[in-house]
Amino acid sequence: MNTRFPFILLFLCVAFLSNAQEQLVTAELALTDPCKLLISKKLDFLIDGSFQDEASLRKEIARLKECGLDDFDVQFFGRMESMSAILRKMTKEKQLEQMTFEHLFVEIKKMKATSSFTEVKKITLLSETLATRKGNLKKWNRDVTIFQELGASRNVIAQVFEYLESHPENTKTYQEILESLKK
Repeated sequence: MNTRFPFILLFLCVAFLSNAQEQLVTAELALTDPCKLLISKKLDFLIDGSFQDEASLRKEIARLKECGLDDFDVQFFGRMESMSAILRKMTKEKQLEQMTFEHLFVEIKKMKATSSFTEVKKITLLSETLATRKGNLKKWNRDVTIFQELGASRNVIAQVFEYLESHPENTKTYQEILESLKK
């Protein structure tokens, strides 16, 4: 038996599964008509010179909201570091001129499906919640669980609680409280 046959078979299986996975990602989603129209378009912004900064990148990524991305996704994938990582993966198999929004969308969906992304999103959203929420002793039991989920030390939690006890009419957000405790 030819020793290359198992390798070739393995290579073909991986290529087939990779392509099948890409088709499954888009097939399993109920895509809206505007999304279907968008994902068929080429990624011209990467070639025509309109991709100049993160603001222009976020604008292009935001177009994928039609396909189910949310504001966090747009901010996360609209960073140069994220796009660079995605493009490195995408350009291994295709030339930039051949890529469509579907290729980009599939890569974003793959990254969103990882536990790392899910954890980063959870922590970021919890942090943003605390940053904007006014510290309130009456709602402390709810808020302390967020501090705990974020991995705050017992010392920090105790300091925040003591601050709220000594300032019952507090008007500061938790971010402002933590900043004042650092001083």
